[in-house]
Amino acid sequence: MLNINQRRIEELIKIKISMLLIKGLKDPRLDNFITILGVKLATDGRSARVIFSVIGSEEQKKEALEGLRSARGYIQMRLAKEMKIKYIPHLIFELDDKTEESVNLVEKINRLSEQGRNSE
Repeated sequence: MLNINQRRIEELIKIKISMLLIKGLKDPRLDNFITILGVKLATDGRSARVIFSVIGSEEQKKEALEGLRSARGYIQMRLAKEMKIKYIPHLIFELDDKTEESVNLVEKINRLSEQGRNSE
């Protein structure tokens, strides 16, 4: 179970990475709509999984993952400058497709609901 301090660090890492994406990293692969969904810090604090989603094609998702992996060193350096913690965790980026699947499911439900209303 994570303590309060670890949860604060996770949330701070999430915010800092999100701000870096908003301000723009100089990588065209990161120009897509990328959302940082969460950060899971290892119990020892040495690594963190960064879960993100991308609204776009499979190619755009692949490029975003490659871009984030490429920018990992820069992102970790920026975190080190801005955060006052003992260890800056090694970032592991993971793409979460569940968000887009949820959006597609809601769109299908809405279309079926509209078709049902139109047929009455």
